This record gives sequence, C-alpha cells and structure tokens, in this order.
Amino acid sequence: MNIQNFEKQKTFAPFLGEPLLHIVGQDPLGLLNTGGKTFDLLLPGLNNVTDRIRYYSFYCWFFHSYAKYVGKPSKKDQFDHLRRAEFILSLLAAKNGVQGIGGITKALEIYNTSQETFDLTIGTGEEKKEKDGTYWKNPRGIFGQNYVSSLKQLFIITDQDENSGCFVRTKFEVDEKISGYQLALAFEENIGSDIAKLFVDVMIKGIVSQADLETLSEPFNMLQIPLNTNEHQLIWNLITGNDEPKQEKITLFRKRTIQLLLKKVTQSDETFFDYRLTFDAYHQKGKIEENYDETLSLWYFYQLEQFWHMACTGSLSSFLKLLDKESNGNWIDEEELIDSIANQVEEYFIEENYIDESQPLKELKIIDFLEEDIVEDSKKSNDNIEKIALNILLIKKLIHNNEDEIYRLLQITNSHGLNSSSSFVSSISSLKNSEELSIKYFVRYFLKKYVVVRHQWVSLKKMNDTQTTEKFVREDGLIRFIDDVDYAYSSPRLHTLINFLHELQIINDDRNDLTVKGVELFETLTA
Repeated sequence: MNIQNFEKQKTFAPFLGEPLLHIVGQDPLGLLNTGGKTFDLLLPGLNNVTDRIRYYSFYCWFFHSYAKYVGKPSKKDQFDHLRRAEFILSLLAAKNGVQGIGGITKALEIYNTSQETFDLTIGTGEEKKEKDGTYWKNPRGIFGQNYVSSLKQLFIITDQDENSGCFVRTKFEVDEKISGYQLALAFEENIGSDIAKLFVDVMIKGIVSQADLETLSEPFNMLQIPLNTNEHQLIWNLITGNDEPKQEKITLFRKRTIQLLLKKVTQSDETFFDYRLTFDAYHQKGKIEENYDETLSLWYFYQLEQFWHMACTGSLSSFLKLLDKESNGNWIDEEELIDSIANQVEEYFIEENYIDESQPLKELKIIDFLEEDIVEDSKKSNDNIEKIALNILLIKKLIHNNEDEIYRLLQITNSHGLNSSSSFVSSISSLKNSEELSIKYFVRYFLKKYVVVRHQWVSLKKMNDTQTTEKFVREDGLIRFIDDVDYAYSSPRLHTLINFLHELQIINDDRNDLTVKGVELFETLTA
C-alpha cells in the first residue's frame, strides 16, 4: 500500500482517538450468509476445503488407532500425534509427486533433502508454540481447520468429553447409519494390519525412513478409495444416507443432490463445472418437467440469491470507483454524486434503446440474455455507469422472471430457517413497488437503500475497537472514499462433491461421464 492510499484508509475510532485499521473484509453487503446456510442444508458434511473423501475414513482410523496404541487423554499429545500422521501423508505425496494433499510444500522441502530418515517433528514443529513454517499453521492440523466440523456433523467422530479438547471415533450399531468404528475397521482392512502397525510405529517414534515411505506409499493412496471394498461401500452409504445422523428427522438433500448432479454428468460431454446444476435449477424454477422438486428448488433459491448478490455488490464496486474518481480523495456531496450516476444510467438506457425516454422501471425492455450472461457482461465492462445499468437490468429481470415463485420460495426457505431480511425473496416486494419510479429515481432508490445504507449498516455491525471493513465514510451529507471491493459468485462447493465422486471412481477422470461402477451406483439412487 502506498502512502496516499494509507492516508485514505485512516479513520479515527469514536471516543478513542486511535486510528481504526481498515481491512478488506468479505461480503460487504452481508448477502452471502443466505447461500452459506443453503449449502449447509443441502450438502451437510462437506465444505469448500474438505478436499479428499478418503480423509473421512483415515481420521476415523487415526482416532481408533490412537486410543488403541497411545491412549493418553491429553489434547496436546493427541494433536502432536495427529500432526505427525498428517505429515506422513504429506511426505508420501511428496515422494509420489502428488499434488492436492495438505502440507505438500513443506513435505517437498524436507523430502528433497534426500535423507535416509526424516524427523517428523521438524515438519510438524512439535515443540514450537507457534506453527508458522511447519507443514500446517493451524495447531490442530488439517483436521482441525478443514475436517472436524464435517466429520462431527456426519457423526463419525465426536468429542471425547465436553472439556477435554480430544476426539474419538463414534461406535454404535444402528441400521442405515455409519459409525466411525465401521469406517476405521474398513480402512484398516484395505491397508492391511501389518501396514497399519508400521504407520502407527512410525507415528509414535516420530521417525520415518525412505524404506517406510516406500512400503506405506500404495496402501495410503489418499486420492482413491479401492473399488468393491467395505470402505468404498461405507463411504458411499455415508454420503447418500441421512444428512445428519444425530438428528431424529431424516433428510436426504445430499443424496438427492448427488442424484441430480450425476444425471447432469450423463447429459453432457463437457467437464462438469460448479454452476451447471445451480444455473439449470434456476432456469427450471426448481421443477423437473412439471413437478417441483424440493432439493432442486433450494438450489434454485441459492442461485437466485447469488444473482441478487452480484447485482448489489457489483453496484457497490462501481459506485466506489466512481466515488474515488469524482472525489479525488476528498469529501464530496453524496446526493449530487448519486444524482449524477442516476442521470447517466438513465441516459445509457436511452442511448442503448432499452427505453425511448425517461420512463418508469416497469417499461425497461426485458432482453433475451440469460441472467448469468448479464452478470458476465457487467463483470467484463470497464465502464462503471454501464456496469450499474446492467445490474439494474439484472434486477428488473430477476423481478420479472421470479415474482410468480416468491411465495413458494418463502414457504420453503422459512421452513428451513434460510431466509433473511436482506435476501432477494424478502426484498422483491419493495423492489416491485418501486417499479413505477422513473429509471433515474429507481437508481437513486436502489443505490441509497441497497448499496450505500446497506453497506454502512453491515460494516458498523462488523466494526470492533481496532478494525473496520467500511469502504466509505459518510458525514453531514458528505461522503469520502476509503477502499474498493472485489466480488464474485460464492461457490456452491459442488466441485468438492465432484472430486469426492471421482475419488470413489464413480465419475471418470475428465469429469464428464460415469464409470461402470458409477452407472451401477447411480441406478441404486433412482431405484
């Protein structure tokens, strides 16, 4: 950051006299929580960083083996051993030239020293209080940062007790529910008892040799679960079973999502991408032929809220750029700036033949472009007035294309506790009531309510004694630029599910078709 930008980003905390540090922050309009909650409902047990499905059975086996061979009920001791175990996997990936395994950078650094034996604690930083410079900065390892919540949600691991900070694999016998004990035994069955004992011995000693790595290499392939094994079947049953086994209510949104996703894969020769399912769910309005599907309807809601986020946050980004340009780092009149933007947006629509003259929003012509195409055009444009105009066009299209579905979506989303006051389905009534406003006055209304005031409210909620995420400061009718924002779709994390299905050898390497095993398992979902 240069000095000029730094000076722009100093604001003094009220009553304290100390400058607040302006941080980038995320979600400047608070519109992404709805999508996150929807994802958590539809794909519980997955997230954006649970990269490898075999880690689910590996961690169950680790906690099973830790209790069996070590058994010390100490948080530090358990996580010291866990970090050693994870680092062994990192070294195996380094040996085999495999990417996509956590800790690979540090593992390559150590493995490339070509020693005959490696001290695991050098990679794990066991005696360091701070874990910077180790294979994984989080003291609870990859497990603690990426996997613990998902595995607990699936009830294959649980807390040893309320205050210990230690974990155990679960053990129960309930029909159609998978326990951590079952997965631990199935994992050990695949690697073999002798290999399992070698891994545990290496982990306990903290020293691994080149010969050990050679022996462990194939059994501990974390990129693929062997076909036609108990481990494979149990993992498949786990992700297609009850969404949250601890809950008495049975929900199968994850299973239905897998079924819908696999069907999409069979319908196209293209490599599957994150939004193919959500875009289609949106355009189908959650319907399959003429029938509403609850899971697809929730993905429809997810994508609708993503378009709303892109329209609003994209407008905030353009507004900030225009503010920065017009103010030249100084305070300027807020109303005059918004009036100027609104006038230019209306002129844009007249010049581009969307309206003939100054007319209400309801008269704005609906174009044939899909919503995702409008978002793409807005992102590509270098003209901030055009970008805001395209976002207004997107909002008009969202109102027009979805108003008949809002009551149904409100019923579904409210029943699952997904909706919020900031969501599109909650905002559409006010937006539609404002369609009688001229384009110019609708732009003023939209920028004030959904961009400027909304961002100020969200940033104030996030502010603490030392940090703020606000991108402008308002005072006595004036406004001053602080920083810009970046924005993008929030990933529906379907790539995580696709990777899981690939590692289960259900989807082929090109992610564009089912394998023979995939066809077999897909048919069980439709039976």
